[in-house]
Amino acid sequence: MTPKPFELGIWLAGTAAFGLSLSSYLNYHPQQIEPLEPSNRSDAPLLGPGQRIRIVTFNVQFLAGTNYHFFHDGGPDTLVERSDIETVAATVTRFIERSGADLVLLQEVDCGARRTAYVDELTLLRSHLPTDLQNHVAAYYWKSRFVPHPKILGSAGTMLVVFSRYRIASGRRYQLPRTPGNPVEQDFNLKRAILEVDLPLANGKGITILNTHLEAFPKRTNVKERQIQTILSRLDRLSRQNRPWIIAGDFNLVPPGQSTRLRPEDRANHREPSELGPLYERYCGIPPIADATGDQIRRSFTFTRKSGTARIPVRTLDYFFVSPMVTAHGYQVPEQEMTGVSDHLPLIADFTLPVAV
Repeated sequence: MTPKPFELGIWLAGTAAFGLSLSSYLNYHPQQIEPLEPSNRSDAPLLGPGQRIRIVTFNVQFLAGTNYHFFHDGGPDTLVERSDIETVAATVTRFIERSGADLVLLQEVDCGARRTAYVDELTLLRSHLPTDLQNHVAAYYWKSRFVPHPKILGSAGTMLVVFSRYRIASGRRYQLPRTPGNPVEQDFNLKRAILEVDLPLANGKGITILNTHLEAFPKRTNVKERQIQTILSRLDRLSRQNRPWIIAGDFNLVPPGQSTRLRPEDRANHREPSELGPLYERYCGIPPIADATGDQIRRSFTFTRKSGTARIPVRTLDYFFVSPMVTAHGYQVPEQEMTGVSDHLPLIADFTLPVAV
C-alpha cells in the first residue's frame, strides 16, 4: 500500500525529529565561549617580566605513530593498538623533556575514543612528563558517545592541550566557524576551536597563550577564511587591550607563496593567495615567509607524507604568531629525531616576554 502524501510527510518529519534528537544526545554541543578550569601544582611558579621562554607546538596525531594508513587519508586502517599508543607517548614525552620547553601546545590528543583503544592520552602523557610540566588545561574539539560512520562506529574524543611549567590562571574555549553542511552530519564532525589560557606574571600582569587546529577538509567552502578571521578578531582584541599573546598550532594552511614552490603532488588542496595572508600581514609569523618560500624552504616543513618505507617533509602547516609586545627569536623543526612519530613534526621557538605592560 502506497502511503498518502500527508502520511509520508508525517513519517519524514518524525524521522527527522528522531535523528536530530538522537544527534543531540550523542554529541558535544559547546557554547561559543566556555570557561575551563586549569590544573596546577601547588608549587607552580609565576613567569617573570622579560623572561625568555621556549614553546613547542606539535600535532601528535592521537599518538598513533606512522605505521598506519588511516581511512581519512585513503587507507584501510581504523584502529590503533594500545601498545603503539604507549610507545609513541613515551617518545613524545622524552622529546618534550629534552627540548627544554616551558610551554607545550598539543593538538589531536585523544581521550575515550574507540580508534585509540579508549585510552586517556592526556593522563598517559602526564604520567611520563616531568613533575614541573604538570600544569595544564585541555579543551575538546571532537566528542561523541557514538559516531555512526562505518569506519568509526564508536565513541570519539579529541582535545587541544596546553602543558606549562608555570602557573595557569584561567582557560577558555572559543568555538571556531564550522564547515557548512547537513546539520546532523555536521553535529557528528569535529567542532574546531581555540584553547586560550592566561599565565600570570610576577609583576601582576599576564600573557595569553592560544592553541588551535583549523579545518583540514573545507569541502570547497570558505570555512578556512572564516576561521582565520575569527582568530584575527580575537588577536586584535587582545592587542587593543594591551595584552601580550602567542598563538600556535596546526593551521592546515601553507604560508603565502609556498604553494607555487611545491611539487604538484605535495600541494594538496592549498591555493594562492593563501588564507594565512592576513595573519602574516598583521603579525609576526614563524616560520617567516622568507624561510618558507626561500632556498632553505625544507627547514620550515612541518607536515610529512609517506615515501616508500619512510616519511619525508613536504610542506608547512604549523605556526606561531606573536603579539608586537613579544620578541620572537630562533625556531627549529626537529626532523631527524621525530619523523616517525606523527604525520606532523614539532615546531620549537623561543620568545622574550615584555618587561612592562
